[in-house]
Amino acid sequence: MSQKEQTKKKYIILSFAVLILAAWFVFGGEETAEKSSAAAEQAENTGQISAEELRMFLKTWIDYCQQEDHCPQIPELSYDTADAQSRLDTNLAVWLRQRGWNLNRFVYVESRLRVIIATILRDREILKRQQLMREGAQNVDNAQMAETLRQASERQNQALNIEKISPAERQMVEPQLEAIVKLLDGQY
Repeated sequence: MSQKEQTKKKYIILSFAVLILAAWFVFGGEETAEKSSAAAEQAENTGQISAEELRMFLKTWIDYCQQEDHCPQIPELSYDTADAQSRLDTNLAVWLRQRGWNLNRFVYVESRLRVIIATILRDREILKRQQLMREGAQNVDNAQMAETLRQASERQNQALNIEKISPAERQMVEPQLEAIVKLLDGQY
């Protein structure tokens, strides 16, 4: 094989390798970008909310509700699990972005806050029922009925914190629960 043929063969192999590498970057990069975008979107819509995020959310919520005719739109945000960006007025997304929010995260925080509140209120009711069952078990003369009440009281533990809110979220929301509920209901 002549040197010219060897050079041509090396050139073809090198060109083929560059082509494969370029294709991998182009198509592999798209997949990576899609995965990164999906991961970022999932991060927007998951996880605990922080005290700072709660503070910012409540301030933004009040600001938004104080504008004409806006508060009726927001309470419906978290009840639809579809992407908020595609369902809501683009002016809302711009308005939130100007205040440091991503629309999907804002809707997630509102939804998560409603879940935390519902869980706290439900847990309070469960604890009241448990207390009544335990008191009933102590005050009943029938041993079988007393045992049934004790067992029913214990089964109530399975329903506590069914939404798996974190202790930090509970501690953050519980002291200001009534005020947050009023704010979410448009009473500020």
